[in-house]
Amino acid sequence: MTLHDPLRPEAMLAASAARTGLSDFGDPAFREGLDLLLADIRALDLAEPFVQATAFRIGQFLDARAMAVDGLRRHADVLAMPIRQPLIIAGLVRSGTTALHQLLSLDPQFQGPEHWLTVAPMPRPPRGQWPSIPQYRAVSEGIAAFIASAPEMLDDHMMSAEGIEESLFILATGFASNMWPSMWPVPRYDGWYRDRDDRDSYRWLADVLRLIGKDDDRRWLLKNPTDLFSLREVLDVFPDAMIVQTHRDPVEALPSICNLILAAQRVFAGERADPEAIGRREAEMWAVALDRAEQVRSQSDNRFFDIEFSDFTRDQLGTVKRLYQHFGLTLTAGTEAVMQAWLDAHPRRAAAGPRYRPEDFGLTAKGLRQRFADYRARRGYA
Repeated sequence: MTLHDPLRPEAMLAASAARTGLSDFGDPAFREGLDLLLADIRALDLAEPFVQATAFRIGQFLDARAMAVDGLRRHADVLAMPIRQPLIIAGLVRSGTTALHQLLSLDPQFQGPEHWLTVAPMPRPPRGQWPSIPQYRAVSEGIAAFIASAPEMLDDHMMSAEGIEESLFILATGFASNMWPSMWPVPRYDGWYRDRDDRDSYRWLADVLRLIGKDDDRRWLLKNPTDLFSLREVLDVFPDAMIVQTHRDPVEALPSICNLILAAQRVFAGERADPEAIGRREAEMWAVALDRAEQVRSQSDNRFFDIEFSDFTRDQLGTVKRLYQHFGLTLTAGTEAVMQAWLDAHPRRAAAGPRYRPEDFGLTAKGLRQRFADYRARRGYA
């Protein structure tokens, strides 16, 4: 790296300020994560195309942070807005969370953070104005370019500028997030992230949601698989949250999870993406997340609704109806028809056996059965 390395923290902050005209990034505590993340990435000695892709990606989140800080300053009244009984979807990655999230987002009683508003946080404008907003257009073009470089991400994440997005994208603007170890092999950052208390991250998430939903009092619909890892902090910030936890045998899910992470890391780190390192990291991360979530659940008065992946894939609309009944929500005939139309337009791809093997990532089925033995026994997979 040269003295003009674009991945130096001060260079990144200056570039963001030049793009947005905003130099206030809020509470400086975020610098601990940012500085450590960039130090780990710089140590990878990435080739120039990956340096540029990295600078662009992290720069997006610095821009989003500055926009959120500016918006919260100009609309400080939103900080007093309550977030009541959000419906939060959490669960092992590749356990149906994305399809469920998309399906529930069709119900107009919910609001969720649209993807482009996680990239450019502001009070949500009327839908008809979006095409005229520069930030919306820029996000649309950026997604098209990203999908062109990693087309499998479209199947796995259903990305679009106007679609509902994971809260992970807002959490990432705090630079203490599982997003970053999913995109680059950053072991020192990863250890720091996994050892920290995440309450400040979720308080930041709540404030950005308040900004986006400034003129909207509908119930929030949120989704982030990593919430399982920080469920205690989630419930401290959203104490009356209703949690939907999706489940799937980790022996089946982990190879697919690892392949998704490998695809992302290859976009930003090229040959530095190591399938076996990804396998070790993801198996450990999700074993801890599932154990933590179970401990929190056993001590919580919150309402939880469990969904088995196999049950959901067999009867998606029936599962949704049971979810609504469990939480006392109303599913109107009109919304049910819209959901059915969406399901008809997005049929589940028929499985033709496992697409990826544990061995592709330095894992074994036997080892995964042992690592997840307690969870598998609780769920009846063993």
